[in-house]
Amino acid sequence: MNDYSGMAGLGFGVLLVGLIVYLGTLALALWIGYLIMRTAVKNGVLLADEERARRAGGFPPGAGPRPPMPPGRPY
Repeated sequence: MNDYSGMAGLGFGVLLVGLIVYLGTLALALWIGYLIMRTAVKNGVLLADEERARRAGGFPPGAGPRPPMPPGRPY
């Protein structure tokens, strides 16, 4: 008298929903990790650029150091 034919596809449906939730959670975790890493690298590059400019004498962006003095001229 045990007829489970009405619930035969329920196990597959639960498995499918569980797999979709698992993959969605994994994708969300990877995306958030990517955004955190991208922000960290961007901030690190900006900080390195500021440090480089500070060590080089604070040249404005796009401007290089002054050309060397011609020989025989005092400083």
